[in-house]
Amino acid sequence: MDALLTLSSKGQLVIPARLRQLLGLRAGDRLALTLESDGLHLAPQGPAKASSAHALIGAAHYGGEPVPLERMDPALYASKGTP
Repeated sequence: MDALLTLSSKGQLVIPARLRQLLGLRAGDRLALTLESDGLHLAPQGPAKASSAHALIGAAHYGGEPVPLERMDPALYASKGTP
């Protein structure tokens, strides 16, 4: 057994910090709960399961300053000044 969870009066479960860190789970992440013959199966639903591009915004959790496109791909802008 990895952890023992207790169901709250509101039907909520708390995943211990140790397991959240190992799984890379953050607040707001979605988990799928499946009923199987031997019990329940809880699995993280990653960005690949998102239903739209809009749902992917912020998926990389980048915390730095915005980077202009010119710095991301200089080759794209290198020919702009030449005829």
